[in-house]
Amino acid sequence: MQRVQKSRKRSIYPAIFPFLLFVMIVSSCIPQSRLVYLQDMHETGDFVSTEDRKYRIQSGDILYVRVMTTDPDVSDLFNIEERGTYRATTGDVGDPHMFLYGYSVNSQGNIELPVIGDVNITGHTIEEAQKVIKERSKEYLVDATVSVRLVNFKVTVLGEVNRPGTYNIYDEQFTVMDAIGVAGDMTDYGRRSVHVVRKTDDGRIFEKIDLTDREAAASELYYLQPNDLVYVEPMLAKRFALAEFPYSVLFSAISSLILLLNYIN
Repeated sequence: MQRVQKSRKRSIYPAIFPFLLFVMIVSSCIPQSRLVYLQDMHETGDFVSTEDRKYRIQSGDILYVRVMTTDPDVSDLFNIEERGTYRATTGDVGDPHMFLYGYSVNSQGNIELPVIGDVNITGHTIEEAQKVIKERSKEYLVDATVSVRLVNFKVTVLGEVNRPGTYNIYDEQFTVMDAIGVAGDMTDYGRRSVHVVRKTDDGRIFEKIDLTDREAAASELYYLQPNDLVYVEPMLAKRFALAEFPYSVLFSAISSLILLLNYIN
């Protein structure tokens, strides 16, 4: 009778082993629903227009403006660079040349261009500002070409992304998804609900955007503006260090304990 009880007692320990293994595997897994973007998007989803989401120029912005004609000598008169100093830029708005020769939008919403003078462009999109400047240049030039770029558009992406940092942007329809893309996408432990912080004249705006929902595109802060901050929060598994928990060490310790108990009994 005593041998039967010992045998039953001994058989309990091996039964614990697969149970603990199952618990560790489940605890280290992440639900698939937390890893995807826009999972509620269907082919019949609502169409969201982006025409009204284009960035509109504000006081304090810095614009790089080039007025060009077929005559280089005439072009020099309408641009801030000194004669003969113009060079082709890299196309990146982070190019110091574009900042150095950029025009700041003053508190009245104007930029002051050589020869042309003050041009009010506040509240306009980049495309609209280009048309306004071109229209003003017709008073002095025929068939001039005008190029306008917003050079102070930068966003900061922090948290659970592969390449956190500050990025210079030249697309006035830059979205939260674009920001995550340039930052190398989220890590495996990044939550698909991200925080966006925007500084305004009235203070800072904070909003949490759920990127697993197609309604995220309708958020006011989904389309980013200069100096926005995007923060990707870690999942609970990472926050409590479960992602870096030494499961192999724990597994080995439990195995050794079970073998020791079996040996003692």
